Amino acid sequence: MSGSSGGNRRRRLVWATRSPGRVVARYADGQALKGYACDFDPDQPRFHLTPAHGSPEEVVEVWLKDLKALFFVRTFEGNPEYDESRDLYQSRPPGTRKISLEFHDGELLVGYTTARDARRFGVFVSPLDPMSNNRRVFAVTSAVARMERLL
Repeated sequence: MSGSSGGNRRRRLVWATRSPGRVVARYADGQALKGYACDFDPDQPRFHLTPAHGSPEEVVEVWLKDLKALFFVRTFEGNPEYDESRDLYQSRPPGTRKISLEFHDGELLVGYTTARDARRFGVFVSPLDPMSNNRRVFAVTSAVARMERLL
């Protein structure tokens, strides 16, 4: 029993140490919270976020069930004038597949992912466009209206 507990601890530490940190938590109701995720784990129902514009001691508890998606971003500002490419013929890493996700609010996300783990609260998607401000997106399953495999 202690062996499985140690495995979970190690898995959580790996997620915490590999987290790019800078995220935008998009809530299902349209609100957004920008900050730094310190303990995000896709197998856990919640994580903690330190808001980008606030004191380092301020921490917000974020529940995945309330989110549309968690965007791991390069910058908080992004480039609103940049038109992200959805060219399906761009290369992708081996072992991944191209997918299209449509959220309940109509937003469309096109990218690539590995096999979906049904035990998780969502699916990771990496954008097709290498110049995207999003490094990865964790799309919460309950916020996805439609997902389809492309090419």
